[in-house]
Amino acid sequence: MTPFRLLLVEDNANDAALVTAELEQAGYQPTTRRVETLEGLREALSTDGWDLVLCDYRLPGFSALQVLAVLHEVGRDVPLIVLSSQLSEEQAVTLMKAGARDCFSKDRLARLGPAVARELEETRVRRERARAEVDREILARASEMLTASLEQEARLDQLVQLVVPRVADWSAFFLHDLERGGLKLAALAHPDAARRALAMKLHQRYPLEPQATGGPAYVLRTGTPELVEDVRLRPEPIHGDAAHQRGLEELGLRSVVNVPLPGRDGVLGVLSLGTLGERTLGRVDLALAQELARRAGLALENARLFQEAREAVRLRDEFLTVAAHELRTPLTTLRLQLGTLLQRSEAHRLDAEVVARLERSVRQVRRLGTLVEGLLDVSQLSSGELSLMPERFDLEELVAEVLERHQAEAAAAQCELRQSPRRGLWGTWDRLRVDQAVSALISNALKFGPGRPVEV
Repeated sequence: MTPFRLLLVEDNANDAALVTAELEQAGYQPTTRRVETLEGLREALSTDGWDLVLCDYRLPGFSALQVLAVLHEVGRDVPLIVLSSQLSEEQAVTLMKAGARDCFSKDRLARLGPAVARELEETRVRRERARAEVDREILARASEMLTASLEQEARLDQLVQLVVPRVADWSAFFLHDLERGGLKLAALAHPDAARRALAMKLHQRYPLEPQATGGPAYVLRTGTPELVEDVRLRPEPIHGDAAHQRGLEELGLRSVVNVPLPGRDGVLGVLSLGTLGERTLGRVDLALAQELARRAGLALENARLFQEAREAVRLRDEFLTVAAHELRTPLTTLRLQLGTLLQRSEAHRLDAEVVARLERSVRQVRRLGTLVEGLLDVSQLSSGELSLMPERFDLEELVAEVLERHQAEAAAAQCELRQSPRRGLWGTWDRLRVDQAVSALISNALKFGPGRPVEV
């Protein structure tokens, strides 16, 4: 027996019984709801899940054409077949043009089984195509959201809105709380503000039981996706008081899907989807939830790695800043001591070689000071706080100092350092930055051009 949900618009109970018997004889097991008025029809169509509408052509106060108008009005993709004791060819053509899928007389009910089979199959294919398009759109939009920023937890609020109400009636992200253990509710979407507030209140007052045999905590612990098509048939154990039980009943859950958010080192959290009333979730919804969770998990993992990298850079910059400041003090002392020795050596007319060595030592200490300042530059560049200190000086004089500082390195590379004839090139620059640039150029020239002259 093939089950399906049938909405029967019929005022005659005997005719309704004949239709049901014919369907059962054809191998169907319809779950039938019979309505006799347009108001009853609208109320029935307010719930989802109908597979077929069978309608008498003429009923007290309205006709099948008005039933078709209501179907179009509420936007339900449900095929309609019209049955009638008396139906002219002209009336049948009018009905088919208005959207009826088939029309035939009640005295030819043998046609009903094949007609139902055809419509159920066409509806299944049509709905699968429409659902596939919805899923593609949701996943494309989700990828766009997740790649727009590395601040992913803020994006979860937008992500849960994608599936509500197109796929589910509510959606939530639970993230693994590494500090306290268990799960924390990171995002929740529900069209009813009162029910959303109730769900938040219940989660805060009654945390998820870590050892539960079902639900988000179970999925977090085991990494196993969960599909509960009807929670009324498989209720989860409730760890709470009567108020907790009443709150859960007020939420009116029907179907639930819980899937893990995979991460590099385990489950990062859980994505939950749920429905209310007669609407149910199935395997297609489970597959969509798993793909959404996979993409969200990957984005969260990337965001975590980004935060770790940013923290590592911050610690590096902090270390460089501290190291540079700590090195400044002994370098300043050493520079002063060498300066004093140099002054005394000149005053006491010491050997020229000793004076030359002291002068080179002073230059090297200055060079070391420049390197220390370079450490500060690295941290300042990373934080966008690099400052310039412009001053007016002769660029050629600075170049001469840099060349003098590289004489020992040039001798080792068997290179001759030359400077173009000096004519004086005054300007306003940052002495330290220009010194660094010229020094880098000369060092590279000596490194990659050994044995050749280097001219500046």
